[in-house]
Amino acid sequence: MLAGVTFLSETQAFGETSRDLSPDTWIETDVWRSLAQAERIEDFGRAWIGLLSRAHDSILRSALLLGAPERGPFELVARFPEAADGDSLPADVATVLDLASRRRRPAIEGGGELPARIAYPLLFGELLHGAILIEARPLDPAGIRQLIRHLQWSAAGVEAFLSRSATKQNSTSADVARFLIGVVDALAAAQGGVDAARLLSNLIARRLECDSTAVGRYHGKRSRLIALSQTAAIDRRSTLARALEAAQDEAIDQGSAVLVPPPATSSPLLTRAHQSLSKQFDGAHILTIPLVADNEAVGAITLRRGGRAFTQDEIVLVDAVGAAVGSLLDEKWRLDRSLPALAAERAGAVLGKLMGPRHLMLKLTTAVSIAAALYLAFGTSDYRVRAKAQVQGEIRRLVAAPFDGYIRAQFARAGDVVPEGFVLAELQDNDLVLERLRQISKKRQYQLELDKALAKRDLAETNIARAQIEQADAEIDLSDQMIARAQLKAPFAAVVVSGDLSQSVGKPVSRGDVVFEIAPLDRYRVTAVVPEAEIRLVTPGQSGELLLSALPDRTFPMVIGSVTRVAQASEGVNGFEAIGSVDSKDPSVRPGMEGVVKIEAGRRNVAWIWFHPLVDWLRIKIWALIP
Repeated sequence: MLAGVTFLSETQAFGETSRDLSPDTWIETDVWRSLAQAERIEDFGRAWIGLLSRAHDSILRSALLLGAPERGPFELVARFPEAADGDSLPADVATVLDLASRRRRPAIEGGGELPARIAYPLLFGELLHGAILIEARPLDPAGIRQLIRHLQWSAAGVEAFLSRSATKQNSTSADVARFLIGVVDALAAAQGGVDAARLLSNLIARRLECDSTAVGRYHGKRSRLIALSQTAAIDRRSTLARALEAAQDEAIDQGSAVLVPPPATSSPLLTRAHQSLSKQFDGAHILTIPLVADNEAVGAITLRRGGRAFTQDEIVLVDAVGAAVGSLLDEKWRLDRSLPALAAERAGAVLGKLMGPRHLMLKLTTAVSIAAALYLAFGTSDYRVRAKAQVQGEIRRLVAAPFDGYIRAQFARAGDVVPEGFVLAELQDNDLVLERLRQISKKRQYQLELDKALAKRDLAETNIARAQIEQADAEIDLSDQMIARAQLKAPFAAVVVSGDLSQSVGKPVSRGDVVFEIAPLDRYRVTAVVPEAEIRLVTPGQSGELLLSALPDRTFPMVIGSVTRVAQASEGVNGFEAIGSVDSKDPSVRPGMEGVVKIEAGRRNVAWIWFHPLVDWLRIKIWALIP
């Protein structure tokens, strides 16, 4: 017992079997028929609560409350007797209802000698759908349990009606969904906007059994008739077309569906154009639904039907169709126009955004684009021709074998930096030394012969001996020079470009064979292979900058000295050699290093600098394609 309210458990409430109740003679056949065929919850509740209350003698008053499962609010659907005044519940009855709803069990107040107030919660599928309120005559506990059993059995009828309504509603929703999907698919497959509008008008007219259905497009602040059901051609100058367009304008201007004749509970709307259209067809029912895309009206659908008014479900269906196909029809209508019209509209839309108060990012992007275009069109900059380059020595000296011989030793190899006079390698000079000794011996012999001739005072022999001695001296000098040449020396401070005899000691060489190549350390030249498309821009005397792959942190100035006119291929690019000089005392620079050279070709327009390779390529391709 809580505040005079008793909560019964399921066992207490339904533990005993109630007595069989025979139908009273007052129950008529039409009441049961109304109960079985009721479509609205109000009609069902009125019949059901009457049968419930009259079937038990102790019930004085009763009420049926229903609402959204679990959420509520639970509102009064029907009461017995119907003549009771007011729609609100007494405070004490509301308290019992609240307790029963929270505890999800029957709640009872009173009993014994006092009238009993019972709140029976309607729990279907563990969800609270509402409650039954009963005020009965004073009853003993057994009578109360019997009354609750009666409520339990009767609640099954409410559950059956709700299940039937839910099943019917789901079936209707599924049918509407299939129709909407079919309409969207059909319109998406249509070739153009006019075909899609004609197909839509025919589908809706067939679905709702309308006499005619018209589809119009809203553009330029007015409607324009596009399609009429079961009609291939439309005369827009006819009275009917103008009346339809006026009705569609009327609905679009008000932003709402317009129905004529209007229902009694509808809000007041302007319907002059619809009434005029209805009079043309002897008071036919007219319904116009706006077509909306992106929260803006793009058209309207006008339906005409004689004899039977449009139901709320039909209005909802047409409104759903309009919401589903509005964007699709608008896109197809836009695509039906010519390219100049589309371009003009897009340009106008962009211009409107630029001149309007919003779209800051678009305005910034446009301003930057205009500034970039002006810079490309009128700006100038230094243009530099790029080319692959290689550092070479300005002088390249060959160190060759002075005579036939053999390699005795080597003291330098390719890449070594050597000072002036450094011995690069030596040839074997044993034969030269022996030959010198032989010449010295012969000179001594000639000297003895000269002494004998002087002693004899023989002038002829003396001259002969002196000549032989001079010949011997010459041969001895030659031998000395050949012995000195056996040492291959650097004529100046240089870097050894090529030559490695470390694996060739003892190898025979012939006179004139190149043994080393050397280049000076302080004078270089740069050979750049300029692409043939840019060679016309390169002339002797132009300056440039050289960046070496081995020294990417600094550049070296250079001057073009000459440009060869003989083409050569380098890395798949046909080009010409431009030879320039670079004055660098940097010891890091070595012949053979490669890099990139940029040759100053004067000031040019920025757009030309960026796009002239593409323009030249297009010129060649187009010229090649022209017959």
